[in-house]
Amino acid sequence: MNRTLRLELALISLLCLVPAAQAADPVMISSLQAYPEAYKMKVVQVTGMVSGYKMHHFIGERTKLEKCIQNFLVDDGSGMIEASYAALCQMGPVMLKDGDQVTVEGHFLGNLDVRLVTKR
Repeated sequence: MNRTLRLELALISLLCLVPAAQAADPVMISSLQAYPEAYKMKVVQVTGMVSGYKMHHFIGERTKLEKCIQNFLVDDGSGMIEASYAALCQMGPVMLKDGDQVTVEGHFLGNLDVRLVTKR
């Protein structure tokens, strides 16, 4: 096997190991509200304060795993957006409360379907 072919195969192997994670774009909530079609289904990052917090629990019929769903609003000063963060309670998700300063990442669907929450 020639050297160029080996190098190409090595590069392809390395690229297969890199996770295909979508990078979140930091945005202002006012931009999401002004241009919803531009952000639809994209992963975005919003930073702001939590309000209107509500927690819901339920247990799956087949799995018997407890799921925690946190619904809340995020206000970044330019606007407010609804967010929903679902996780298995046993996995120790970040638990929020009104007044928390957070950075959330999620898919924009008119609201945020949150996949990652960080308290500041």
